[in-house]
Order: sequence, then structure tokens, then C-alpha cells
Amino acid sequence: MKEINFKDFKVIPILDSIKRVDMSDEEYFSKTYRNYVSNSRLKNINPVEGGSPNLYKNPPHFSTQSLVVGSAVHERLLQPESFELAPKMGRPSAKLGACIDVAIKFRKEGHSIYDSIVMGSNIADYYVGRLTDTKIKTILKAGLPYYFAQKNLKGNEIVLSDADYDTVTACIKSVENNKEIINTLHPETTFGDKIPSYNEDAIFMDYAVMYKDRVIILKYKMKIDNWTIDTENKILTLNDLKTSYKPAAWFMNPEYGSMYHYHYYRQFALYGDILQLYCMKEYGFTPKTWNFKANVLVVSTSDPYESQRFSISDNLIKKGRREYMQLLKRVAYYEMFGYDEEVKFV
Repeated sequence: MKEINFKDFKVIPILDSIKRVDMSDEEYFSKTYRNYVSNSRLKNINPVEGGSPNLYKNPPHFSTQSLVVGSAVHERLLQPESFELAPKMGRPSAKLGACIDVAIKFRKEGHSIYDSIVMGSNIADYYVGRLTDTKIKTILKAGLPYYFAQKNLKGNEIVLSDADYDTVTACIKSVENNKEIINTLHPETTFGDKIPSYNEDAIFMDYAVMYKDRVIILKYKMKIDNWTIDTENKILTLNDLKTSYKPAAWFMNPEYGSMYHYHYYRQFALYGDILQLYCMKEYGFTPKTWNFKANVLVVSTSDPYESQRFSISDNLIKKGRREYMQLLKRVAYYEMFGYDEEVKFV
């Protein structure tokens, strides 16, 4: 098998291309930016995480209950002006709830009840092709009270099952009562003046990747949970909020913690490097004269829902940087020569 040496590549960030955009989640995840490189897409080409060229080219689309809870916690804590938490209204959980949500959407668009349920089943992957009369009656019985309960919603509410509502509200309460986390997200000066703090910023930047006599441009996108900039004391801070089913205290454990299991150190390295480049362009940031910090803010989705802040070490940032640089080189190579070519990277 042909061997490709990582040392033969050169990755160059294009500083003039970097831009910060106020953008909704809907636009960020739209078709316009779907083919951009992102940290989550890099997972799909990382063999250590089960990735492959084909998986990167054709990324899976899925939603899990943990993602539903995590998204709701993020939206309420980081975008409270855009999202409200709907009261309990008997929404079924898991795939049945997702099926009913889709069925309600299609029913409002004028489709028949039967067709709406079938489309809901297909999209939510709930008994696809196996909808019996008994199962349809179950969906109707579970969905009808919920349908009438949510008819008066304004449209920006987060609708959860009753069980997920309890989990999300407990997580939010835990974070809001954690002074260390709140002070990290919304820092103040010694005199009580607010230090600029930004949530859910979309930042875009192009990389030029050189391999022998070829050059390719990779377009990268990211959405930062929170970052703060203290221009007086020259401190730039990157913060990321994570939810975890496990106890918060386990998060940083090298053997079984989520920081290592999900390669979150790569995200901190990549986001941190691009954020520093952006602030270099806009605020005169320099690594020699400024202090860069990174924190992960963890809240457990299991009782007692404890929350905790952890600082990200320089060693973890370096580990993440080595990884994302190699993955960008993999993407560049396959973009240059095609995703069907079998090669071994060394």
C-alpha cells in the first residue's frame, strides 16, 4: 500500500479569510456550509475514532437522547434570548416523541393523519415499514393530548419529554448556582465592570494545505460556546460547556473520562488556535504578551447533577494540535486525489 508522509504537507492558516459571523444554528448547519471542515467532521476521518475517507465524505446524520438534553442545556444557558423552555406537556420520549413531532409538522402542512404518521415514522426511524394498526393507534393515543397542548406555542420553545424536562432544568439550576462557572462565563473586573463575553459565535477560516506540487484550500467552520476577552489585562479565554451522563469529576480522567474518549482536546486546540488568530487580527493579540486560557464547563445529566470547571493544560492543547493537523492533512490529500484511493499515512 502506498505510504503518505505527514511531513510532506504544510498547513497554512489564511489570516485574511478569518471572519466572525452572527449566525443562527439553522443557517450554520444549512446546505450552504455543510461541506465545510469542522471538528465534528474530522472525527469521521480519524481512524482512531472509527473514521474513514468514506465516512468523512458521507457523514451520518443522527440524534440521540443525550444530544437532545445537551442541546437544550446549551440553548437555555448560552442563548436565553432566543430559546424558551416549554412547560411539561406530556411529550413522549425517545423515538416515539420524535415521530409525533414530525407527524404534527406534516399534519399542520395539510397532509392526512395517516400520511403524517408514516412520514414521522420514516424520519424518526420509528418502526419504519412495520407500522401496524395497533402501533398507529398507540401513536394517536400518545400524540393527541400532546398535539393539543403544543398548539399555542410561539415557535421558539424547546419542547421536551417530561423526563428530559426534569433533567434539563436540574442541569441549568446546577450551573446557575455554580459561582465559579457563572464568573467564568460572565467575568467582571475588580471594580465590577463587565468584561466582554460572547456566546455561540460562528467563526470561519480557510487553510491552504500544500502537498508536494499541489495546493488546496480547506474551508473551516466552528461555533464557540463562549469566549471572553479582557483587553486591559490581556487575557483571552475560551470556554466550552459539556453535558455528561457520568459524574462531572470523572470528565478529565485519562482512562475513562470524556475529555479523552471523545478527543475533546482536539476541539480545544483547534478552536483556541483559530480564536487566537481572530483576536490577533482584531485586537492585537500576541501569544508572547497575552495570556490564553481554556476551560471546559461540565454538568452531569445524572442525579445529583453536579457541575464543575476544569482548566485545559498546555499539554492537552499540544496533543490536540498534533491530532487536528494530521487530520487536516488527511482531508487535504483525499480532496486532492479522491476518497477511493487506499493509502497509509505515516
